[in-house]
Amino acid sequence: MTVAGDIGTLARPALVVDPDTPCESLEATFRSRSDLMAVVVADGDRLGLIMRGRFDQAMSGPFGYGRLLWRQRPVSAVADWKPLRLAGATTVAAASHLLRTRPAEHRYDDLVVDLDAHRVGTVSAAHLFDALATQFADRAVRDDLTGLANRSHFLDLLAAACADAGGDGDRVAVAFVDIDGMKRINDSYGHQAGDGVLTLVAHQLRDTMRPGEIAARLGGDEFAVLARVRRDVSAEEAALELGRRCLLAIAARDGRHDPALHPYASIGVAVSGNRSDPQTLASEADMAMYRAKQAGGNQVELAIGVEAGLSGDVELVDRTVAQAVEHGELRLFYQPIVRVSDRSVASVEALVRWQHPTLGLLPPGRFLPGARRAGHLPALDRWVLRRACADLVEMDAELGERSPSWVNVNLSTPTLAGPFDDMVVQTLAETGLPASRLRLELPEEADLQTLADAGPRLERLIALGVWLTLDDMGAGSTNLRYLSTLAIHGIKIDRAFVAGMMHNPRDHAVVKLLTDLAHGLGLRVTAEGVENAAQLSELARLGVVNAQGYHLAHPMPLASLIKLLSGETAGLRHTARGRA
Repeated sequence: MTVAGDIGTLARPALVVDPDTPCESLEATFRSRSDLMAVVVADGDRLGLIMRGRFDQAMSGPFGYGRLLWRQRPVSAVADWKPLRLAGATTVAAASHLLRTRPAEHRYDDLVVDLDAHRVGTVSAAHLFDALATQFADRAVRDDLTGLANRSHFLDLLAAACADAGGDGDRVAVAFVDIDGMKRINDSYGHQAGDGVLTLVAHQLRDTMRPGEIAARLGGDEFAVLARVRRDVSAEEAALELGRRCLLAIAARDGRHDPALHPYASIGVAVSGNRSDPQTLASEADMAMYRAKQAGGNQVELAIGVEAGLSGDVELVDRTVAQAVEHGELRLFYQPIVRVSDRSVASVEALVRWQHPTLGLLPPGRFLPGARRAGHLPALDRWVLRRACADLVEMDAELGERSPSWVNVNLSTPTLAGPFDDMVVQTLAETGLPASRLRLELPEEADLQTLADAGPRLERLIALGVWLTLDDMGAGSTNLRYLSTLAIHGIKIDRAFVAGMMHNPRDHAVVKLLTDLAHGLGLRVTAEGVENAAQLSELARLGVVNAQGYHLAHPMPLASLIKLLSGETAGLRHTARGRA
């Protein structure tokens, strides 16, 4: 399916008439052509528009007097001389926005389109909005730059493959691919050259895929491959074969591309075990990829034990998450949420880590899937909430006005299904943190029934002064229901859109759309995953209030955060308490 990118591809040649043409003559033209919905009137360089419905209404008039009145008058007298006139290169998204913001009486008029060779065309509002809907539907499964499956579609396919794998005895293999040296290429040769490299990688991956295998671009310079592994094949051999095949494909040279721009890759591969959990599998492949990068890049690393989910690593983690809470092994890291306007810290988000006695410091991707399966997420959320509230009280005592105004704490879907409001109220009372200093982040993944059941409990917390923020806005549609049912205070734009906004017009359009939506509803908007200065500058131009990401500050332990905010280390500014 071809998806229109600009309105020039949608335009149909317009019937152009002279401004002196009698209305009676145009009426006859409309009668002879039932498909003709609009006519363009050309008066030199000035163009007017006559919509059929409005013209017919004028010509009919009460008791037929309209035709007698207008039949000899020129069409210039009934034309709209201020139609929405756009260049053919205007994107469908931009044209749709301009059309939606027109006065109501002209919102469904045709667009007048300037084409090449001094030609003029028209596009109906219905056709334009259909094209926009098709773009969004296509965007849901395809990466615009490379044509590969996008992140959300890949994760859906991975989940389906894991669910299906147990039935026929096959296993699922995932390769995570990170392109080495992309920052150097973008900085030295420009982002257009970088996009060319990403497109080349996509082409090479696509060519090396075997029947049934799927390649995807996850965002930025990260790709992934999904494959099936027969039960009678060694997991280690299959993982190495898949990883090396992708590595060789990316490294291959055909002489047509600048050697200085030729890409290499770090690749991590994981194969599912007895339990094909997609989150664990993706996390294992991702961490193996980072080990390959840390080892120098241009190589393949396998997940520990090869088969993610087997005993010896992730299975051990799964069994002992609850004990980690009891034994004091969990740690909180904090990532500043920064005002875009002046780089001051408004809030901090609490992010959990596990200081495992044998595996070291584990990121959440290593243990949250197991905690979810074991039913430990509510206990984990309770620990994070209490520790985060207590830490903010400690920062208040040590930093005074330099302390963050708020702390953001995530609630998981299983926690939302229980009496979480009692947990929050009790925690605030025990730690002494005012309710107005707490911001709860609600997960996008919560289903509609959970949302409906949690509504009264969330309203209770809102009444106490707790702020609610919708996390990962744009990644799905469930969280849109919150906007119509709860007094939400803010939204966070999903990092996938921020990552693509500088080179993908559709991602940029989504960021702008969500920002405008937030402003229209009086909500604070935060952009996640800000990785560079160009993204931050564009977010400021769009009116995004807050941002967080590695470009601004990495997640850090409490002691490091206190040093940063107290001015002992160079970095972000503090902000006076009470500002958002």
